[in-house]
Amino acid sequence: MTIQAEQKPDVRKIIGAILTCSLVIILPAIEWSLFGWLHMLLPLLAFLVLGKYGGYTGKRFLLTALALAAIVLTLLNSFDLFIFSAVFLLSGYVLFTSTERQDTIAICGLKTCVTLAVGWTIILGFFTFGAEISPYNQLLQTLDQGIGEALTYYRQSDTVSGDTMIVLETTLYQMKVLVPIIMPAILGSIILLVTWFTMVIGNNLLLKINGASPWVSYGYWSLPDKLIWLVIITALASLVPVQSLKFIGINGIILLSIIYAFQGLAVAVFYMNKWSVPILLRSFFYVMMILQSFGTIVLIILGIADIWFDFRKLKQQIVNEEK
Repeated sequence: MTIQAEQKPDVRKIIGAILTCSLVIILPAIEWSLFGWLHMLLPLLAFLVLGKYGGYTGKRFLLTALALAAIVLTLLNSFDLFIFSAVFLLSGYVLFTSTERQDTIAICGLKTCVTLAVGWTIILGFFTFGAEISPYNQLLQTLDQGIGEALTYYRQSDTVSGDTMIVLETTLYQMKVLVPIIMPAILGSIILLVTWFTMVIGNNLLLKINGASPWVSYGYWSLPDKLIWLVIITALASLVPVQSLKFIGINGIILLSIIYAFQGLAVAVFYMNKWSVPILLRSFFYVMMILQSFGTIVLIILGIADIWFDFRKLKQQIVNEEK
């Protein structure tokens, strides 16, 4: 479904759209601790601007905003943040062009994730070329040092009992071993969450803005059935006594678990809408399912089980439509 809606906005809307994009890029450079989270909104912002004003006009709005931000960030000596922001905006543009080509939901999400992953990799490689230590290794060293300092603090504390200290030491030592192994999955999960947030919220907002959305309601979203084979392969790879394959398998199964949790949440949203659950109770359920580890496991199981049991009867509906 095409969402492009070429409009001729007035001057106030033009200035508002450009300034909003520019501020979201600039504010993190002024105070990262306070505004750093705004970067996560850039793909959504780009997607909405392009979806509302169309590819031709929206792209010029974004390029103008980038030009203004580049000038300000250069003066603030934060040009690296500008490049970082440009990748986020590019991912929103890629998502928009993918919807224009009428790609499936899964392909749209895949293209957006690949854009973010490749963009971040290129940026890190460019800015760390020739450096003694890469930001990735520096991050691992910082986390390892932080865990070590926490362990030292608890050992010196008189308020921690002996039994509690044993549990803390075991947990922290496990973290020192586990964190370097799953760090790619941790970073990849950020990409998945940003993409999922952009697509779900963007779909709903464009429906309100344009009266049409690129995809069906989130409750009807579904992953390709063949993706389960990748789950099986990564699960087997994580059991192989070869370090490189085990590393890939563990990180792959974590990322795929997050993806299937999204599908499990879609099933839950489908039945929440079907049963007309009150918004307050629905919000409480979503928070509990997402924040509680047990709830996340339930969503993963629900998402995988939906492949075979088709809880929403989507496959049956497709068969009936083909008839």
